[in-house]
Amino acid sequence: MARAIESVGIPTVLVMMYKQVADALPSPRVCYVRFPFGQPLGEPGNTDQQRVIVEDALHMILHATEPGVLREMPYRWRRENYARILSDRVNYLSQPSRLAAGD
Repeated sequence: MARAIESVGIPTVLVMMYKQVADALPSPRVCYVRFPFGQPLGEPGNTDQQRVIVEDALHMILHATEPGVLREMPYRWRRENYARILSDRVNYLSQPSRLAAGD
């Protein structure tokens, strides 16, 4: 499905839990997460965790312009403080130098 969508000029990214499968498939862009099967975006109800994963996947669409890119996400199941990660991102992006640069 991703290749068909890409063929009409719409970039895609897959969030996958099995690196071996991601390596074997000709996928355009892949974010690899070390999460349990069936929960590629994180724990049910953990909106901070889910937002971090979705933001990272969208960031990959913007910056991985060539197909075939696989990025291993640094997050570990139930070991991260996702609220803090989001807060740090907001603080980083709200710095005057970042606003002027358009990051």
